[in-house]
Amino acid sequence: MISDFQRVRTWLAGNYSNRTQAMAEPVWFIPVTLWYVEVAGLFGEGAGFFTEQVSEHTPNQPYRSRVLQLLDNPLRLENYRLKDQKVWAGAAKDPGRLGRLRADDCEQLAGCTIYLERQGETFTGKMQPGGGCRLFPGDASYIEIEFELGERSFFTLDRGFDATTGEQTWGSRAGAYRYLKQLVE
Repeated sequence: MISDFQRVRTWLAGNYSNRTQAMAEPVWFIPVTLWYVEVAGLFGEGAGFFTEQVSEHTPNQPYRSRVLQLLDNPLRLENYRLKDQKVWAGAAKDPGRLGRLRADDCEQLAGCTIYLERQGETFTGKMQPGGGCRLFPGDASYIEIEFELGERSFFTLDRGFDATTGEQTWGSRAGAYRYLKQLVE
């Protein structure tokens, strides 16, 4: 029997697109390609992933790259930012370059752990409430991430909020981005 850890590891790896959603709701969503590439040996335990997003309107300009560590007991994702974002931009499509990524190229984001829970045929992920996830200490805004991962789908709601007012400052205002896993040819 496959473990929940292994199922998440397998389901998460791949590239995704929300093109169907963006074409149906162009006022609210742009077409985005999202990669989750497993990086062998990145961390001493669990599984490491390099993740990157790019608008399909500007395919050569990735706008968000991060590193995740999938761990078990409890099932969770630890979030990391890259110390030098520019060095790794576009690495999702460059296995040779990505193979040089090391844990010391990353900084763990305190308060940004996403806890996963099995919900039937999917996994849901949520951060602890309270506004503890910030890209840099002292940031005026905090991040909240929620998602649902299926075997061929990834629905995610990533948003930023002003730490003083609680008002949303970035991210979708029309619900989750609905990504579908793309078949590799």
